[in-house]
Amino acid sequence: MRVEHVDPTRMSAGQRAVYDRYASGPRATPDNPYVLVDADGRLQGPPAIWVLSAQFGQALQQIGTAVRFGSQLPTRACEIAILLVGHHHDSPFELYAHQRAGLAAGLTEADLAALAAGAEPANLSELESCVWRTTRAVLDRGTLDEAEFHAAAAVLTEVGLFELVTIIGYYTMVAWQLAVFDVQPPAAS
Repeated sequence: MRVEHVDPTRMSAGQRAVYDRYASGPRATPDNPYVLVDADGRLQGPPAIWVLSAQFGQALQQIGTAVRFGSQLPTRACEIAILLVGHHHDSPFELYAHQRAGLAAGLTEADLAALAAGAEPANLSELESCVWRTTRAVLDRGTLDEAEFHAAAAVLTEVGLFELVTIIGYYTMVAWQLAVFDVQPPAAS
């Protein structure tokens, strides 16, 4: 990482509030596919840099909670979109975390390999296939044309499409932050 880890014993009250969101709650449960606090108590992944700014870190973790745990889209479909974003931006930590989350959500190793190759995995549901096509279009062109928009809204609903575009944008932002600050996955996984 290009910046020093913030020592939990030297955090401001605001930084500690951000830290505590990752050291407890749904992100810290034993069944979570990846952890964001290492054995030494240091934050890993995006929170390792979000804690630099308590105000931004708190806002980003709230969006992250909504994106990760609050979407009406099925978890497996969300993981397809997140993995496409991770591959598009060649984001090692996103791929580390969300390959694990994707497997936990029911994706197979063959699905992960197809996503890594830029191909649509076999045997996706209609909704998952729509998520794959829509995510690819947004990543490739930054938008949807009129027909793509209406086709996606017909399958995902307008709310689901809004959530998908938010997921794509959020994980794109995260990929950029991780790249600029050179945040890498744990060495041993």
